[in-house]
Amino acid sequence: MKIFGNLFNKKVSWEEIKAMGKAFPEPKIAVVEETFEDGKVSTAWINVGYRNYPYKEYCPTLGILTVDFEDMKDLDYGEIQTYLENELNKACITHLISRITTDSGIEMVFYFEDEEVIHDKLEKLYASENLLVDFGCRISRDQNWQLVENMLNKYSD
Repeated sequence: MKIFGNLFNKKVSWEEIKAMGKAFPEPKIAVVEETFEDGKVSTAWINVGYRNYPYKEYCPTLGILTVDFEDMKDLDYGEIQTYLENELNKACITHLISRITTDSGIEMVFYFEDEEVIHDKLEKLYASENLLVDFGCRISRDQNWQLVENMLNKYSD
């Protein structure tokens, strides 16, 4: 019996998880509207499919990308989101958690599997003559996805 216990409790590696096609959860999108004390309204697109995502430890790098309205070049939010998500996923596993409107534009929250690789990719994007839209980015470590925990729990059902 001990052999079976060890066999079934074997921890699966991140590489195996990716190879099995389980690196991304089934998308479950919530579109929400928040009114703040000052009366300003913000809308958000949140992938609450990440609420109980079991592989957060493999993607500990938080990235907050911002695009100002003046830099959008008549592109809609979806086009910008798709462009950035596709470009960043070319470098490493990239999880887009939310897209939120702000007073000055949009803010997108991502988690990445490899901080060094994503830094390199962002530098290449910034330097590209074919950059679709100018954007800003802040990157930090958030091993347990604390920044998005309340948002995912609040809008998940």
